[in-house]
Amino acid sequence: HTRIKRPGAGIGVPKQMQGRDMAQLYLDPTEKTRQSWRQDFFYEWNRGKISNAEHHDSQNIPAVFGLIGKEYKYFHWPRHDLNPGLNLNQTYEQLFHVSVDPFEEYDIFNKTQNEKVKLLQELKTRYAFMKEQSQSGKKI
Repeated sequence: HTRIKRPGAGIGVPKQMQGRDMAQLYLDPTEKTRQSWRQDFFYEWNRGKISNAEHHDSQNIPAVFGLIGKEYKYFHWPRHDLNPGLNLNQTYEQLFHVSVDPFEEYDIFNKTQNEKVKLLQELKTRYAFMKEQSQSGKKI
């Protein structure tokens, strides 16, 4: 979450809110400033248990967690919200190469598993870190 500081508003920032004042991006629009900002974010649609979406209560939209970056989008869909009888560890994963496929029409997760093991490992590691930071309320 990104936020803009409002001088004189007298409203404190809630402890659970992540992010930082984005004014520096327009007050000092240098490459160094832009590079100091993270290049991805954690995405979550979940109305169930925070860690794995167990008991997600939306009938129309399944729970999903993701790592969204400029080049790739990685999604993790916990499957138990679709069928309560499924094993909680059973999931569905997707990967889109956004610069090549901007409309996200071609899921390359299964294809990439064999060809780009290092890329998937890096994305999953970053995803796990961002998920933990977000769900624990730690600042990023």
